[in-house]
Amino acid sequence: MLQQLTAVPMVIAALMLGACSGNDERDATRTVAQCADGSDNDGDSLVDFPADPGCASASDTSEAEPPRPPACADGLDNDGDGKTDFPTDPGCTAAADSDEADPIPPPACADGLDNDGDGKADFPTDPGCHDAADTDETDLQAAKRTRYALNNACWAIKANGTGNYVVRNASGYAATATDITAAEPFFLKPTALGKYALYNRNRQLMSVGDAPALTHVASAAATDDAEWTVLGVGDTTPYPPTPTFNREPTAEEVARYHNFIDPELEFSEFTLGSDARQAKLGVDPTTGALALSPPSADPRYQSFSFEPTTGCAIYPEASSDFSGTPFRGTQPDGSVLGHADVHVHISATTFLGGAHWGLPYHKFGVEHALGNCSAQHGPDGELDLLGGVYTQDVDGHATDGWPTFTEWPSRDNLTHEAIYWKWLERAWAGGLRVVVNDLVDNETLCELQRNATGDPLRDCNSMNTAGQQVGTMYGMQDYIDAQYGGRGKGFFQIVHNAAEARAVIEQGHIAVVLGIEISELFNCKVNYSPLRTERPFEETGKGGIENSYTCTMEEGKPNSILTQMQRLYGWGVRQIISIHEFDNAFGGNGIFDGMILNLGNREDTGGIPSGDVASLVALLSDGLDPELLQRFLENLPESETPTGEWWTTYDCPVEGETPGFSGYLWGNSGGAIQNYLSPPLCTPMGQDGRSGGPTPCYPAGVPQCNARWMTPIGLYTYGKMMEMGFILDWDHMEVGMKTQLLELTEAQTPVYPLVSTHGTFGGTTIDQATRLLRNGGFLYPSNGSSRGFRADMDETLQIYEAAMAGRAPSERLLFGFGYGTDTNGLSAQSRPRGGDIAGKEVVYPFVLFEGPPFDSLPGFANVEPVRFDQPSSRDVDGVVRRTWSEDLDGNAHYGMLSDYIQEIRLEGRPDHIQHLYNSAEAYLQTWQRTEAASAAIRAHGLKMPDRPILRPAPPVGAFAP
Repeated sequence: MLQQLTAVPMVIAALMLGACSGNDERDATRTVAQCADGSDNDGDSLVDFPADPGCASASDTSEAEPPRPPACADGLDNDGDGKTDFPTDPGCTAAADSDEADPIPPPACADGLDNDGDGKADFPTDPGCHDAADTDETDLQAAKRTRYALNNACWAIKANGTGNYVVRNASGYAATATDITAAEPFFLKPTALGKYALYNRNRQLMSVGDAPALTHVASAAATDDAEWTVLGVGDTTPYPPTPTFNREPTAEEVARYHNFIDPELEFSEFTLGSDARQAKLGVDPTTGALALSPPSADPRYQSFSFEPTTGCAIYPEASSDFSGTPFRGTQPDGSVLGHADVHVHISATTFLGGAHWGLPYHKFGVEHALGNCSAQHGPDGELDLLGGVYTQDVDGHATDGWPTFTEWPSRDNLTHEAIYWKWLERAWAGGLRVVVNDLVDNETLCELQRNATGDPLRDCNSMNTAGQQVGTMYGMQDYIDAQYGGRGKGFFQIVHNAAEARAVIEQGHIAVVLGIEISELFNCKVNYSPLRTERPFEETGKGGIENSYTCTMEEGKPNSILTQMQRLYGWGVRQIISIHEFDNAFGGNGIFDGMILNLGNREDTGGIPSGDVASLVALLSDGLDPELLQRFLENLPESETPTGEWWTTYDCPVEGETPGFSGYLWGNSGGAIQNYLSPPLCTPMGQDGRSGGPTPCYPAGVPQCNARWMTPIGLYTYGKMMEMGFILDWDHMEVGMKTQLLELTEAQTPVYPLVSTHGTFGGTTIDQATRLLRNGGFLYPSNGSSRGFRADMDETLQIYEAAMAGRAPSERLLFGFGYGTDTNGLSAQSRPRGGDIAGKEVVYPFVLFEGPPFDSLPGFANVEPVRFDQPSSRDVDGVVRRTWSEDLDGNAHYGMLSDYIQEIRLEGRPDHIQHLYNSAEAYLQTWQRTEAASAAIRAHGLKMPDRPILRPAPPVGAFAP
């Protein structure tokens, strides 16, 4: 029974199990639908209906998506062009295409279509096509442009009256080509704003020949007949005339040019005129020949258009050897960034009676500006009298210029051009932002060179030659603007006030200030009288037995100081050196040289009879032979009437020896030793028993300072200059006179600042330097070497700290430290460093404004790097014919200022770079203080200090305080 009871549930369990097993057998052949099984069966990351687009319902057995129709038959706008499927979408070639993307059409200038409706299709047929890749056939000749925008580019010229293009033929030019591809390509080299030389592919210029016919001339032989003025048809703008090289402009001409606002009108048609022939270029409507037109010519045939083309010859030009964009704008604190050369002679093209050879620019380029100097210096350079004297190399020199430059430019070849505009451009790229160009000449040295070269009609009046240099400077601005495509666009901009200078620098240009450095400023020459009784501080200049002047304080006369001062101001001159090399009516020259300048002083202050001038020329030509010199000096008392005088002197204070003396700035000395005759072989015969005067009798081995201190007419003149607002540069002034001028300027409220621009010349004491810096002026040295420059900077910075002692930080003046290169001023340029420069060599190419120390200086944060390649000279074919290296040649030409900066960067400290690049801002702030002090003088009058300014130099045996 138990067994039976046990079996019952087992039977029931078996029955139940059988029931379940029966159900499984019935469903084993049925598959669960994929669209409801919870799995991603097709691997598209989407599961079941309705999420998976392959499922039409939950009962679908496959998640796989059905095949899509081709893109060109799917009813969709797959490429977003607003068109759907074949045949509507241009990207579909058939309904089976799988891509609606439209094919990339060929450029308009290669698509076989006349896209601009001018009847011409594609490059090179359509003149609107520069090449086959151009996407627009629109003819560019219809586009308008300014008359300046043709600069330094390749153009075909179309005669609008006939519709034909200009071609070159054997005798001249004719508009006979119907297609631009047959036109002569012309490189348009600007000669001035709105004026061009038209350079053909045979390296010749279009020029007036046997007028009215045209001809071809080599660029090196170009004359004014090869210059063409371009004007828009219908342009009646009264443009100011182009400033004339080596011609003094009137004040009205300067004002008109400087203040002119160019409308920059754009035209599509232009006339070409010959200013030399006062006629326009025209085309013969029958033959197409180009020639000068008569006044009655049909203006339709005087209209021309310029269309871009290719195939031009490259115009001969010097290279600046840099790449990159020179900086513009300001430093983060709003100040301008840049370094300043505050004493240079760009305009010294007629300096010293023609002793100087070469030009900073020429309208026909480098071949004319820097060619062979034999025409002026002789076949072997033997007529370069003054150059030989200054270099002690009187046997001549190689005369070849561009492109071979065998012997010049070089750092110590002083009578050849060193500031060609392309070299200046390289200096600008290195951060040059202030340039003071001193108009310069020396009447006495001019006369010596005039006699040596047989040019008796040359005008050696320094005021006149300075005025002629003014025309050169404005002409150079005009020329550089033209190269850059418009008025005010060039890097070289002459400024007349501090605000203009600041704006120009912020635009990335050089602010060019006109200064003057001549011996007879305002034509104020002194003629010594050996019978005079008046001492310098008592002088009246009335003549008779007294010294006489060639100028007067009496206003309204042609030789009035004020009249001549206004003449300078009208030129745009804003900085003045009042005494240079020789004594004049205002006071004495700061002595820094021995024989040559002292001898010149004798000539300049009364003259040397012609027989002795001839002897002097022979003496200098013979290389300063000591025996000839001694013979010349010994014969002076017997061979001439004592008209001019040697410097009358006193013994200079000596650093480290004179009690209470503060010492001299930059290791310079006051005065110079005069190695002539010495007691007891001679007796001093100067005024008051001093050395010098009628005879060159000086104490042996004792530095001599000039006993001619400020005169009454000098005091008057400095007051007027301050009233007019000139920046007063005391370089070349007698060291004692510098103290007198300090006393006058310190009596004003606010104090009138003074400046020193190229190494003081004649000496500056530490006390004077401290006062000058305290009063808001600046002291910039000559840059004899980069190492010496850094040492001068460090010394001046210590003096500056002493001058600013006790001032609150907000009242401390900016310290900047620039330089005065004196380039083109008979001054040798920076020499190679020499010594051990291992690891500090100037290696080409180098890059400024990136890397140390620039990366650590906030002022350079937004300045782009500029690369400088090795300075070189290339011929017309681009072949390098000459190179220069800073480590071997020093500053051979002005463009190597950037290489000089690299030297300072390699060996100096970060603050050296910062102070250098603060020098432009420091100059502007000094100018602003000058303007403020001048305004106060005009409002309240000139003030005098309690202590009389006019006084005698120290007596014999005494020293200046």
